[in-house]
Amino acid sequence: MRQEYNVKIVSKDMISPDTAYITIHCPAIANNAKPGQFVNVSCSKFLKRPFGIASVNPQDGTFCIGVKVVGKGTTEIAAFEDGKEVTVLGPLGNGFDFNFDGKYILVSGGTGVFPINFAHEFLTQNNVKHIVCQGFRDKSQILMNDPSFILTTDAGDAGIKGNCCDGLNTISDEDLKDSTVVCVGPLPMMKAVGNWATSNGLKCYVSMEQRMACGIGICLVCICKVKAEAEGQEFNHVRCCKEGPVFPFEEVIW
Repeated sequence: MRQEYNVKIVSKDMISPDTAYITIHCPAIANNAKPGQFVNVSCSKFLKRPFGIASVNPQDGTFCIGVKVVGKGTTEIAAFEDGKEVTVLGPLGNGFDFNFDGKYILVSGGTGVFPINFAHEFLTQNNVKHIVCQGFRDKSQILMNDPSFILTTDAGDAGIKGNCCDGLNTISDEDLKDSTVVCVGPLPMMKAVGNWATSNGLKCYVSMEQRMACGIGICLVCICKVKAEAEGQEFNHVRCCKEGPVFPFEEVIW
């Protein structure tokens, strides 16, 4: 269903001083996107910017993205006003393969809170048991939080003092049993969470948030290394936008 659409911005809310939450009208994406997928949004720069889908509303034909200002492109997109017309390519990438008979532990940090929010909404709507754990530097960075989530801050000024793994260590053995871990966030955090999952005998999937310039596997900017299946090879290069962005933790070469 990947396609480029001419769309309109429905609304833009600044949910922190440097982060915008933007709602876009596009029924095709709202009806077909899966948790873990992303879209590429146009701006005046040469390349579109990639954003994980944060929420969908098929009834209204809308979907949402979170935009943290980090450069010229995101500065422009975060400043979009209601009614602005842009082009969007999506939905892109391979999302999370959720099993309705399973149970999940969702872990997020940084802008990973947005795709994890979509995953949380999807699992909630389908009555799939899951736990959400969020990690931030301090309380000023907290986004998309719900009182039911496990919350950690490095500074200890909100939630549990420590990182995501400290929060994950509070989960009971019963809730850990047979769970699958899904993680989106900075690379060091995902590596730590993946190692935590492995030490607890749990399968873990990570979303590699590389710079996905074209979004369709042509430009090769978002290459990452995964373990090779062929004998005699140490690793393979894969495109995060095409073969990913979701990969089993143990396949990624960190």
